[in-house]
Amino acid sequence: MIEPHDEDAAGPGSASPPLASSNSLGNARSNNDELVEGDEVEDGDFAGSGGRDEAGSTVGAPASAMSARASAFRLLEQYFEADMLTLDQLQFHKEKYAKLHSCVLATYKHEKQLLKEAKDLNRDLLGEKIQVEKQAIRKAEEVAAFSSVEREKDRALKELAEGVDRDAVLTFEITELQREYADLVAEKEAILAAHAQLIEPEVRQLTTEISGLSDETHRLDSELAKDMQRKREYLARLDFLHQENARLEQSGAAELKRLNQLQGDPDRMQKQADVVARVVAGLERESNKDKARAVELQAAVEATAAKLHDADEVQRELAQKLEVHRETIDQRQRDVDHVTLHLREEQNVNVMRLGEKTRLDMRAKALDMATRRENERCAKAQKDYDRLKRELKKQILMLDSNKALLPNLRAQVVDVQHQVFALRSENKDQAQRQLDVKQQVDLLIARFLKQEDGEKTQSAELEALSVQVTELEAEVTQWLVEESKQKKLVTMLTAQRELKAREATSALNAERQTQQELKTKELVIFDLAKKWNETTNHLREFSALYDVVKNERNKYVNLIQASTQALAEMKEKIKILHNEVEVLRNESLAKDKALVKEKLAHATAQCSRDSLRLDTNKSHDAYRAKQEQVEQQIVEIDKLNGIITHTEKELLRLKKKYELAVDARNATGVQLIDRNDELCILYEKSNLQEQALSAGETGLTRKDQEIRVLKIQLADLQRQLENARRQLPHLPELAQCILALQEDLKQEKDVTELLCRDLETPKNNDRWRALGGDDPDEEQLAANLAFLEERYHHKKEQLLEKELVLEEVTGLSNKLRTQASARRGETLELAKRVNDFQGRIKETTRRMMAVVSELSMYQATAMKLQHEKHEASVDVEECQKRALAGYAPNAFCEQQLVRLQTQKLHSNELRAAKEQAKAAAAHAANFPSQLTYTTAEARPNAYIPEDLGIPKPYGQQAPFKPSQQGTTMRHIRVPQKRDIEI
Repeated sequence: MIEPHDEDAAGPGSASPPLASSNSLGNARSNNDELVEGDEVEDGDFAGSGGRDEAGSTVGAPASAMSARASAFRLLEQYFEADMLTLDQLQFHKEKYAKLHSCVLATYKHEKQLLKEAKDLNRDLLGEKIQVEKQAIRKAEEVAAFSSVEREKDRALKELAEGVDRDAVLTFEITELQREYADLVAEKEAILAAHAQLIEPEVRQLTTEISGLSDETHRLDSELAKDMQRKREYLARLDFLHQENARLEQSGAAELKRLNQLQGDPDRMQKQADVVARVVAGLERESNKDKARAVELQAAVEATAAKLHDADEVQRELAQKLEVHRETIDQRQRDVDHVTLHLREEQNVNVMRLGEKTRLDMRAKALDMATRRENERCAKAQKDYDRLKRELKKQILMLDSNKALLPNLRAQVVDVQHQVFALRSENKDQAQRQLDVKQQVDLLIARFLKQEDGEKTQSAELEALSVQVTELEAEVTQWLVEESKQKKLVTMLTAQRELKAREATSALNAERQTQQELKTKELVIFDLAKKWNETTNHLREFSALYDVVKNERNKYVNLIQASTQALAEMKEKIKILHNEVEVLRNESLAKDKALVKEKLAHATAQCSRDSLRLDTNKSHDAYRAKQEQVEQQIVEIDKLNGIITHTEKELLRLKKKYELAVDARNATGVQLIDRNDELCILYEKSNLQEQALSAGETGLTRKDQEIRVLKIQLADLQRQLENARRQLPHLPELAQCILALQEDLKQEKDVTELLCRDLETPKNNDRWRALGGDDPDEEQLAANLAFLEERYHHKKEQLLEKELVLEEVTGLSNKLRTQASARRGETLELAKRVNDFQGRIKETTRRMMAVVSELSMYQATAMKLQHEKHEASVDVEECQKRALAGYAPNAFCEQQLVRLQTQKLHSNELRAAKEQAKAAAAHAANFPSQLTYTTAEARPNAYIPEDLGIPKPYGQQAPFKPSQQGTTMRHIRVPQKRDIEI
């Protein structure tokens, strides 16, 4: 914006600068918008305008802001240089742009801050909502806990009643059980005495029989173990023979197949079959003998087991009788102990239940008090809410009444305003009349002065008119005074009315407030009376509880005394039992020592027996292994003879194949060398194409940058074009055309809605049309039905035929499947052999190809070495010719000579430089002390003599020195050098 005095000062020649400045400000504003929206630009695009870090735009935003400001200032300076702006205008526009730019940036920052605050407030609101929900959940949990406590209270009361009943029943049962216990003890003593007389001779006899049977059992166990060991050996040998028989049968079958396939050696196969048959016959005879021996051993074992079983039965019966008597006595004793323990537990449970009952009663009363207080608080809150609601309704009624009075007051105000307006208009008319009268008086006075000799009548009229004028002026003044008096009276009356209304409303409010206070006092009195009643009731309840607790304390004291006495008795019993246990422990230790000795003797005997058996088994195994080795060597000899013949045939075939492969190898080697040369040429072409591709990529990047610059220029031109279009003279016509088109669009929308409504209304008869055609009659339908039934029967017959064919095919397929499953073993073996042969062929082919490739490489190397040898011989002849002519042998030797000479010159220069440095050091030592040296950087245009050995500063052609690698280098992958494979 430009102030008016600046435009006046600029004159007519400065009409275009404001427009240009507005354009520049629009461009700057668009640049600022782009600056603020730069946070959403991708890293790649934004990096070109100044870079940016992870947080947003710490580097790019200031750079783009500075570029926007610089472009605006540059535009203003161009206008100033073109004499389109004065210096004052230039300074004004710069200051104005800087202020606007800072305001825009502050606005964007403020918006970001507001967005952050809005997010924080939303987060806080969400936290408050979560807290409210947690409070609701906690309240629901408290209600659930209260209900669960009520249920526990009811359950505890029920359990207490059940405990009391159970206590009575248990006391009765205890008395009955004590009586039964006494009877059983007496019966036990009588039975023990009777049994002691009857069982002692039988026990002695049984002990002797048991000792004899135990010896016999040990002997039978040893024999049985020996027989079982022998049986296991025979069974193992039998299994081995069966396996060997099966293996020999399989080998015989395989050999028969091989005999059928290879009918070249019938004599050898016949001998091998005879050997196998003899071995099989011998194995079958041995297996039959082993089976007969196993049957005899099994019969002996069964007889021994029968005797052992009979002895065990007798011993078991006697032990069962003795155990039954002991168990009955122990069971009765356990029942008595269990009943006494159960009685004590029930008594303890009863005491705990009584304590729990008192605690639950107190807790229930506390909860009742809490619920009562909560109910009272809720009732009080409800009363306050009702009171506030009534007051709100009264205020709403007063507001409605005031709103009802408001139109009348507004009408009165309007009437008063009209009256004031009428009086003002009358005052204006009177003033106008007064002016007219004064003008007439002046005219008359003028006429009177002109006509000094006028008539007396005119003077009389003049005097009458002047008197009339004075009267009218007095009347006007009187009316004005009356108007002021009436206004003052109206204002005083309105003030008195408002004062009286305020006093009336304050009196009514005071009355209502006193009534509300009276009601609250009554409620407080009622609440205090209720609390007094509750406290008296609590006092009675706690006194009753005190009596109950006192009685319980006395009961617990008695119980404690009884328990201490029982404890002392139990301690005495425990001491006695400890002594008995000690005696029994000593006896047990003595018996354990004797048992250990017997076990050691038994273990030594078993070890000696096992060692002897192990020696015999080892000797049998060694004999069996030697015999098997002899048989296997015979079979292996036959197999090796067959393999040798087969290998000789295979060797002849491979020799022929190798000769063919050598010829193919030679041809392949020549082709490989040709392909190698072609590959080298292709690699050269590939390198050239890669260089061209890299040059093209650099050109593409350069063109992309140019396109980007052109796009920015195009955007600027489009903005300028838009500003120019806005200033077109045909803008009103275009606006009128837009309005007309909008009106047409509205009409078309109305027509569309009308058509949609007519289409969607079911009562409209024009929204449907009847379909053409006619329905077939009954004869046509019957004919179609008969035709379809005939087709159905035909298809059904075809289906039956196909089902019959399917049954036949399934039968045949099942037969084929069974045959295939029966011959699967043969096909599997053939497939294994085929796979084996294929693997051998592949391995031989792979080896042959490896040998061929090695030979081709050796041939290529030999040809290359031969070529190098030829070149070396040619070079030697050339060197000899050059040496005879007096020249260097070759260019390399000449280069070496030049290099040695340059090195010699360089060493001489270094020696001279060192001597010069020593001379300079001596000169510096003798230099005057008042002169000082400086470490300041020399200016680029400083004069440096040629004889000084110091480096000169760089000018415009400074060499490229890469900067230090930053932290972003860790994201760049190091290129991998690829070797050229030929």
